[in-house]
Amino acid sequence: MTPTYIRKRKRPRGSGLWPAYLLDTDAFGTWFYTPTRSLFRADDGEFCEMAQLGPGGPGEHCVQLAPHDGWWFAYFRQSGLLHVDVSTTPALVGAEWTFDDLELDPFRQPDGTIGTEDWEELAESHAAGLISDAERDAAEDAARGLERDFAAGVEPFGQVGWERLAAAVALGLPPLTEFGDRPLD
Repeated sequence: MTPTYIRKRKRPRGSGLWPAYLLDTDAFGTWFYTPTRSLFRADDGEFCEMAQLGPGGPGEHCVQLAPHDGWWFAYFRQSGLLHVDVSTTPALVGAEWTFDDLELDPFRQPDGTIGTEDWEELAESHAAGLISDAERDAAEDAARGLERDFAAGVEPFGQVGWERLAAAVALGLPPLTEFGDRPLD
């Protein structure tokens, strides 16, 4: 399998980039897999492991989902953490999947705790003119909708994402650590 690349952009500048295996596209969107020990590169050239369990690593197996038209990008992590970046709709731009982070981070922890982090960051970015009124409203709606879907077990957040993760891990694919000539930002 040839890897693709995913770029998460921050406003007003900055990004992170990681390689991922393209798994499939289905009714939910496009699925990617990043094996444990795969690298994430920040826009300053620093590296860390993708899907870290804590600062400094280690990373863990992670399946990601770019929805067809949702304002989010989801991460299903082997530890059982479901984390979502509320964002502009992910899109394939050239040879990279790209989205702009809109600050909010809904989650469901392995113990079932559901919440959303970074409401203050959204308010600050909106006040600074980095996020428009329409984007702020869409981000808030997405976060609240995702929390409801997590609580109700609406797919792909019920079993589908976790089944995708188990199947991806079973492939035994090597970690992704090469970035080729991809620019920092």
